[in-house]
Amino acid sequence: MGQRADPHGRETQAAIGTERRRATAAVARLLTKLLTPAARQRGFAAVAVIEEWPLIVGPALARRCHPVRLAFRPGSTTGGTLVLQASGGAALELQHSAPQILERVNDYFGFRAAARLQLLQMPLRPARPEPTAPSMRPLNEAEEAVLAESVAAIGDADLGAALAALGRSIKARQPAP
Repeated sequence: MGQRADPHGRETQAAIGTERRRATAAVARLLTKLLTPAARQRGFAAVAVIEEWPLIVGPALARRCHPVRLAFRPGSTTGGTLVLQASGGAALELQHSAPQILERVNDYFGFRAAARLQLLQMPLRPARPEPTAPSMRPLNEAEEAVLAESVAAIGDADLGAALAALGRSIKARQPAP
């Protein structure tokens, strides 16, 4: 285990990174607990199939289809039917790729979970666009001076620099005066 604080009592970057990873893992566990019952109702024993669909079939196919459910005959847990939602144009390609898709899904499960592929031809929900960074404008001299004056009274130089950077970021997102 590395040190959590430097000689001045401030947390190290490694300690901050560790805490962020723990928080992210906690959120992932919470989401899995919340999503698992809904996923089981739709025929998925593991939410991971939905979450990791791009890893299972690859990003190109994942953009063209989504798993809907994995249906089994009553009393059976193998040889089910994997139901995929796909747009009309992609359905033909997926039909030809069915053996590879089933092989990838079964490799993921570690047993022959899916024996058939059923396609529902319907439009996919559009993928959410990746968030873009907000546009930031350069601050003019007057704004820089006001910002420097407002953090000048802070005794800790590192804290003052951090607050100045925060203030600069907030001001740069606002329209010019």
